[in-house]
Amino acid sequence: MIIVLIFLFKFDLLEKIATNNEPEYFLQINLTPEQRQELQDRVNKNLEMLQLFPKNYEVFVDLGNIERELGNASKAIEYFTKAWEIIPTNSTPWLNIGNIYIRLGLYEKAEEAFLKAINTNGGYYLTYYNLAKLYNNFLTTKSGEVRGVYLEGLKNTNNDYQLLHYFTEYLIETKNYTEALQYLQVLLNVIPAQERQAVLERINQVNELLNKS
Repeated sequence: MIIVLIFLFKFDLLEKIATNNEPEYFLQINLTPEQRQELQDRVNKNLEMLQLFPKNYEVFVDLGNIERELGNASKAIEYFTKAWEIIPTNSTPWLNIGNIYIRLGLYEKAEEAFLKAINTNGGYYLTYYNLAKLYNNFLTTKSGEVRGVYLEGLKNTNNDYQLLHYFTEYLIETKNYTEALQYLQVLLNVIPAQERQAVLERINQVNELLNKS
């Protein structure tokens, strides 16, 4: 009976994917038969769990992660979307979806996903980092917006030290050494004590770069 229920549940999800207006997407992978079987076993266990707990966020996220590892991008997106529907204040599913679209080379769709992540939880530093990384490395027609994304993120996260780290590295990469030093000082004031020495060393390195420029 459990096997039948699992089959019907899985068929229902596949049917929803098949009726989606988008084409079915796949990722390039390199798995051994043993790895594939291990992942498929995890899928089956998760589907059994959903029979008992049909609104289990963690299970849907895990299913999304598994299908991504199996190369089944569309199925992964479907599962991550379901996870978000269960906890609509959690931005992680949209971040996962956005990064799948990057791997597919669908950068505009990745942008849509990351913007949804920001709208879902604008206080989480990774939502801004992922959008900035997209603009800087992939959707380069919007590379001019990277700085603004970081600044908006710093405002909305109250100078999250992890986002400050990424922003200062971006400023150094783009040779904005003076501004980088300003934000490294801000970072120095908010970073955990055990990491302050690394920031002080980075400040010295940037001062050297500034003197040479």
